[in-house]
Amino acid sequence: MTRVLLVTVGGSPDPILEAVKIHKPDELIFICSAPPCDAPSVSQVIGKGEPCQHYGPNGEPQWRSNLVSQLDLVNFRPDLQILEIPDPDDLVDCHRRIQSFCNVLKHRFIKLELIGDYSGGTKTMSAALTLVLVDQGAEISLVSGKRRDLNRIIISEGSRSIAVGPLKASRLLKEQLPLLLQTHFYDRALEAITELRSDHEKSLDQIQLKAIKQLEDCLPVLMLWDSFRWEEALEQAKTTILFIEFPALIDWWQRVVSSRLWLDHQQPLVAVTGYELVQDLLLNAQRRGCRGWYDDAVARLYRTLELLAQTYIQLEKGYDHQTFWDNEQIHRDCQQWNVKRGVGGLYWWLRHVEGDTGLAGAASSQWHQIRDLLDARNQSLLGHGLRPVARNDWQSLQQRVSNLVSTALTELGCTQGAHPHQLPGISLLEVPAAIILLGGNQ
Repeated sequence: MTRVLLVTVGGSPDPILEAVKIHKPDELIFICSAPPCDAPSVSQVIGKGEPCQHYGPNGEPQWRSNLVSQLDLVNFRPDLQILEIPDPDDLVDCHRRIQSFCNVLKHRFIKLELIGDYSGGTKTMSAALTLVLVDQGAEISLVSGKRRDLNRIIISEGSRSIAVGPLKASRLLKEQLPLLLQTHFYDRALEAITELRSDHEKSLDQIQLKAIKQLEDCLPVLMLWDSFRWEEALEQAKTTILFIEFPALIDWWQRVVSSRLWLDHQQPLVAVTGYELVQDLLLNAQRRGCRGWYDDAVARLYRTLELLAQTYIQLEKGYDHQTFWDNEQIHRDCQQWNVKRGVGGLYWWLRHVEGDTGLAGAASSQWHQIRDLLDARNQSLLGHGLRPVARNDWQSLQQRVSNLVSTALTELGCTQGAHPHQLPGISLLEVPAAIILLGGNQ
């Protein structure tokens, strides 16, 4: 591991000497103001004569040689170890130059331990270095000591690490997590939060760590539900803030689990219509589409159409959906009407049985459009072809299948309890735990 220390150079060299003494870097990088700015600090690093002004115990000025000489830096490379800032008061330019320099360091050193001390330099240089170090997840330090005024430290009295965990937590919640949660990338959000806790656990207080843990516990539960592990997700949710903060979601989950029990000929836990699994599968397809996984989303919509017909056949027609095609009478009907197995076959059989009533009637008005869109699925990589599904195809099919499900439930007179509830996105950042990490009231 190569320890690299970045220091901002200002009017006082003592904090830099103290930082080097404490951190003992393998390589030292000076961030200096340089011409055309007035009084450039680069002269303190490599200037001739005695450019460094120190102060004695009584505040008397003492002039000494440049920092390279005082630190006895062997094989010093100005092209690699000095970052010149032409305008030390331009925050954007300072940040860009320091960030680019740090990116180069990652290529120079395979295993890099980055430390930054912002005791010297202009306020803008120090702010820019701090911003970069926070983004890099580096250690930040500050040399403290006695001051004669607000301009410089006279005598350095040691260095202290600056806690950046709360800053990282706030930035993560404000900048990174909203997009991940809005697109339901719960696994990536969990990875980001876990990394934050692991890297900055020492700089976060117990209240902040508890808040992070509460958010961490929620995400695996949402991942379970997203992967159709309904019962397991519902059980684990009871030990998380989801159970308290999202009661409508939990009510919906209980209906979905009960609906599955009913379809499996078991006693439901709460009153259901039986079509909750169909509706939840629609929500699952919507999440896939939000992530840009259009082939995956359309495959789920295809299954939604099939599950809608299977549920209808079992609940309204009295056939077990799992053994429907094996029924002898159904087999004879299919031979007579030339009905083939599959999604289309289910609806075609219903059309022969019901005509323009029931689910067959609800589907007949838009079946041609749905069939055309399903062709996109059949030609996709998850179907039977090699053509990716376009965003417009997914959006159109999502809307049509949603309309069909809604129309069917209305015509059947199903009394809806808890309405379908999508998994939380950025609303997860509105819970008390997230507000604490954002610096709000506890």
